[in-house]
Amino acid sequence: MKDVVNVQGTPRLRLAVLEWAPVTVALLHVFTLLDVGPVDDDYIVYRYARHWVEGVGPVFNPGEVPVDGVTSPGWFLVAALGLMFGITPAIWTPLVGAVSFGLLVLIVGRWARSRDSSALSELAPWWVALSPAVAWHAMAGLGTVPLAAAIALGFHRWSRWALGGGGAVVPGLAFAAACTLRAEALLPWAACLLTMRPARPLRLAEVGWMALPAVTLVLLGGLRFQVFGAFMPHALGLKALPLAVELEYGARYLLRSLGEGALGLMLLVAVLVPRGVPDARALSLAAGGALVAVLAVGGDWMVYSRFLVPFVGVGAVGAAAVLSGLSGRRPWGAALIAALTVVGGVGFAARPQAEMEHRFFERHWLLMGAAFGDLAPKGSTVALSPIGAFGWTSRLPVVDVLGLTHGAFLSLPPDLSGVGVKGHHRHDGGWVLDQSPDYLILGNGVIQPVTGTLDVNPWEADLLADPRFEQMYRPLSLVLDDGGAALVVPYFARVGVRALR
Repeated sequence: MKDVVNVQGTPRLRLAVLEWAPVTVALLHVFTLLDVGPVDDDYIVYRYARHWVEGVGPVFNPGEVPVDGVTSPGWFLVAALGLMFGITPAIWTPLVGAVSFGLLVLIVGRWARSRDSSALSELAPWWVALSPAVAWHAMAGLGTVPLAAAIALGFHRWSRWALGGGGAVVPGLAFAAACTLRAEALLPWAACLLTMRPARPLRLAEVGWMALPAVTLVLLGGLRFQVFGAFMPHALGLKALPLAVELEYGARYLLRSLGEGALGLMLLVAVLVPRGVPDARALSLAAGGALVAVLAVGGDWMVYSRFLVPFVGVGAVGAAAVLSGLSGRRPWGAALIAALTVVGGVGFAARPQAEMEHRFFERHWLLMGAAFGDLAPKGSTVALSPIGAFGWTSRLPVVDVLGLTHGAFLSLPPDLSGVGVKGHHRHDGGWVLDQSPDYLILGNGVIQPVTGTLDVNPWEADLLADPRFEQMYRPLSLVLDDGGAALVVPYFARVGVRALR
């Protein structure tokens, strides 16, 4: 009995295996990371979304002037949707991330296969499925992997439409959805817009769908200005550094990415996509734009190259195309690059440390917040740096030591000598003390296991050095039950405020 074949002549059973085997591996991969998400910053989004759903408004602390502490409006809406249906965000958003991971691998496989029939095109979905960076961020949250899936879908369907094999509706909607998650989605959209369109006059409706992503960003900017009084996310200004410093951070970020999933290497290879296929220039432009953008903004503090993950589809498909073009002329060169990229892609050197830190810190902050919420007098204010998980479980008013949820630090010069963590350079301990918080948590509320000491964060040093600190606060500790083990939480209570028992 003859095999049933698809329109391209590939047996359907074989095609199904090629498509769904990496998807299955991706879902198994992400299953191994179920207990390492969400990250603390995702809980900031949850708290904003909860207050909005409860009718308080898009604020971190009820009653305060709204400040845009969420950089991804689309992810804010995803979290809010789960809350509307009574689903705990810590369950809902990892589920969305896992499904998005599977869809991303499926889309990348179809995209690579549609543009290149060589066996090397099958590497693309496997690079994504085996990448610890992509799997990690599927669980970590912040909309990173849904953004990657939306960009891949938009790029794939745009190139198909440019060749006359589909319409502009799906790519327009996909890129518009990506732009609600992060403005960086404008880079691959612009690459497609500048290099690919059908070889016929465009209909008015097609022009509208092509422009939808840019229109979406303009509308979001207007809405942000109406609600928060600023067109751009608050975090962009808060975390901005001089360009030379940003470039230094960005270069280190890209180098570090080589040991955390090889996403930077794939994008670098993708810049060299051989010409001749309609989307070749778009792939090169998008990959190069992604690398320049990460260099210019300096990356961030998180493990596993979060700022590179949205472009993983571009990197994987582009790198596969380069290897396919190279294999005919330089088979050994193609094999070497493939081996390096695969080894880098499945390199798990960073995973044990990252898993340990996440399981310890996020769990610590969740327990700490729940304890303060139960034991502190109602309405007590707490000042600390890791505000996400603590703020989510405590429900107490929080004084943000790093300024993400208020505008007090926006005009301050960055502390480039005392702080080395990206995004933590603006701080003012004097301002924090001016707020007279009832409780202070320094050093992330963690007693160091080796030394048994409380190590204050560099951005908290000016707070500790202020003469008012010793006058106003006394050191205390709270002992919590962590599954039968004692968890000691150091904190400071303002004079006249009762200790937690």
